[in-house]
Amino acid sequence: MSLTESSPLDVAKAASLSSQSLAILPAKARNDALTAIHQALQDAKQAILAANAKDLELATKAAEDGKLSQSVLKRLDLGKTGKWEDMLKGILDVRDLEDPGLVEVLHHSILFDGQISISSIE
Repeated sequence: MSLTESSPLDVAKAASLSSQSLAILPAKARNDALTAIHQALQDAKQAILAANAKDLELATKAAEDGKLSQSVLKRLDLGKTGKWEDMLKGILDVRDLEDPGLVEVLHHSILFDGQISISSIE
């Protein structure tokens, strides 16, 4: 079953598992994955925006029936001026973040009086 045929809960679970997998990859592999995601979204922009417009029709009806809040409805609109571009920029912004890797490690030890000492080792 594709994500487009999945329930929101199933999509959220898949995203959570994917994020855990990405978290343990080397920085280059993560960055390459984010670049590929960015490109795939760019390549599918028209199809995604068309599907989003259909979703918005259903969401608008749900909001009118009191089943969906207006604030959620507003967040769903990828066609809103700047929203698509901001979303794609966000992917590149995350990709371009410095990878902490093992640059900074927190060291902790339990002192004789039971207190915990935490220090940063670089």
